Amino acid sequence: MTLARESLDTKSAKEKLAKTELPTPGYFSAKGLLHDPDWVDSYLSIVLQWPKSCTIAVEDRQLIGLAKSLGFMWEPGILNHTDLALETGIKPEQITEAVKVVSSVIGLANLDNAAKSTGTANRLDEKRRRLLACVKEYFGVIPSVFRRTIVLEDLKWLNDLLLVTGPAYDSGHKIIHPRLRAYVALAAASVIGWEDGISLYAKVAQRFGGKKSEVHDIIKSVFKTTVSNSMAAGFRSPCHIPRLDKYTTILSSYVEKGALSKRKTDALSSASH
Repeated sequence: MTLARESLDTKSAKEKLAKTELPTPGYFSAKGLLHDPDWVDSYLSIVLQWPKSCTIAVEDRQLIGLAKSLGFMWEPGILNHTDLALETGIKPEQITEAVKVVSSVIGLANLDNAAKSTGTANRLDEKRRRLLACVKEYFGVIPSVFRRTIVLEDLKWLNDLLLVTGPAYDSGHKIIHPRLRAYVALAAASVIGWEDGISLYAKVAQRFGGKKSEVHDIIKSVFKTTVSNSMAAGFRSPCHIPRLDKYTTILSSYVEKGALSKRKTDALSSASH
C-alpha cells in the first residue's frame, strides 16, 4: 500500500469515527453524578466507547451495537445504531440482514433453553442428517438446539425452522461478510446469555478471519451496552408518582356506568371479598 493510499484510508477512518461520536448523555447533568472524576473518566472510557485498542471497523461496530440493542429490546439504541450505520456507509439491506440474524439467534437461544427438558438425540437418521448438513457445515458441529427431541420429531417443522433461521448460519458474502455476520450473532448471543451460541460464534468468527481480541471486545462490550442502557432508563423514567387513591379498575368503571347493573361492587376490590 502506498503512503498516499494509506493516508486516504486513515482520513476516511477518522471521518467515519467522527460521525459515530455522540454528545455526552443528558443524564450527566444529574445531581451528584460528576462528584467523582475518576469514576467519570472510567465511565466515559469503558461505557461510552469501544476500547482504544479495538480493531473492529467503525461501520461494523454499528451493526454489532444494533445487534446488542435488539437483544436488549432497547429502542433508543436500535434507532441510534441504525442511523449511525447508515451514516458510516452500511446499506439498508445490510441492516435488514443484521435484524434477521439477531432475531434468528434469539429465537434459537430461547428454543434451546425451552426444549432442554425434552431430551437430546445422540444419533440422527439419514433424513435429519441431510436436513442439518448446512448447519454442521457452518458450525463444524450440530448445535444442541438442533438435537433436541422436540425439534427433531416433526420433519416439516424442522425444515421450516432451518429456512427461517438460515441468516444465523449463512456463510455467503453477498450481503454482509460472514465474519461480520458471526460478530453480529455473537453480540446477540452474548447479550441474552446463550452460552452455546457464544462459544459457537466465537469459533466461527475466527474461522472467517476474525481476531481473538475482537471476539473478546464484543463479549466484553455487553457490559458497556448494559450499563449505558440502564443509566439511560434510570434517568428517563418519570419522577412523578401519581396518587393512587383516585385510581379505579376497568370493571369498577363498567359497574358505575350500569354495564353490570346487578353487581354493586367491583369483584376485584377488597370490599367484595
